[in-house]
Amino acid sequence: MKDVCQALVLELLSAPAAGKTLWVMDDNPVLEDFIRLNGNKDIEILSNRYDIGQQMARLGLITHVSDFDFSALSAYQRIVYRISKEKMLTHHVINAALRKLAPDGILYLIGGKQDGIKSIVKQAAELYQQEVSARKHGSAYLAEFSACADNLIDDARLPDASYTELRLVEHALMPFHSKPGVFGWEKVDKGSQLLVSCLPKVMQYMKDVGSVLDLGCGWGYLMLSTADSDIAVRVATDNNVAAIDAARRNFAEAGLMVDCVLDDAGSHIRQRFDLILCNPPFHQGFSVSDSLTEKFLANASRLSRRSTRAVFVVNQFIPLPSLSQKYFSECRQLAAADGFSVYELRP
Repeated sequence: MKDVCQALVLELLSAPAAGKTLWVMDDNPVLEDFIRLNGNKDIEILSNRYDIGQQMARLGLITHVSDFDFSALSAYQRIVYRISKEKMLTHHVINAALRKLAPDGILYLIGGKQDGIKSIVKQAAELYQQEVSARKHGSAYLAEFSACADNLIDDARLPDASYTELRLVEHALMPFHSKPGVFGWEKVDKGSQLLVSCLPKVMQYMKDVGSVLDLGCGWGYLMLSTADSDIAVRVATDNNVAAIDAARRNFAEAGLMVDCVLDDAGSHIRQRFDLILCNPPFHQGFSVSDSLTEKFLANASRLSRRSTRAVFVVNQFIPLPSLSQKYFSECRQLAAADGFSVYELRP
């Protein structure tokens, strides 16, 4: 199904502008749609995802990969932003973007009704004293904000729960640091809990676990759950800048020496591991995609040695046994509960 919000983003980016444009990206676009932007030196990208930065750089676009840190950026004639699923992140981007507009610049906000764009635009318009409303474009909505007066920029700010800061989450299983923008940022994922419950069964048959990889680590729960095991080499990787920041903080406070790598599903990691733990995402942009699961399977296979055990947890509708046949010779189900399944994969 055609992504009408993405089509509207592309329409805006393809229109000529008298100055620089910043495209704030919080989800994976369908790249084929944006080939026409190849080499456009007037468009820059800001994203918190490593893979987006790499993909946009390959299109010849200037990219900035950070946790949506606008501080080092210059002023822009246009800023284009499809609003995020996380409300506090959306508020942070709107606050920061309005402060990076050139005097006659425009901030374009795009979203669907289900994203809450109408209420977000209404709140921002009232706060920043602009007569703006979300106008319908097909099933998408568009709102245009202009640069604000200096006194408003000094005083106004949508509530973003101090988005840029890590905060302590006092969870019953363990306290940890996290923040909005990290998947499941204030909870312990039930699928990950199910995987952890299976680890003793997996590790009791392994002669030696000298190395472990947390593939798609989030704030670090899976790796933290191995803290009592005597493992010499620990590596955790994630695509999200905020997740790596949170995981690094949590590992340090737990006294774990972990090499934290910002990467696309471990694509640039070269060493092999005895144990690989993975709770892969299954959303590609705003849709469900088996290809994303396959990316994690392919890299887990590449990073395995003959004796490696890779333990994956997925939603039960993900056909992991059939998807894994291309990459692993064995796939054994270890547990199923709460809509999740845990599998042990062997080369």
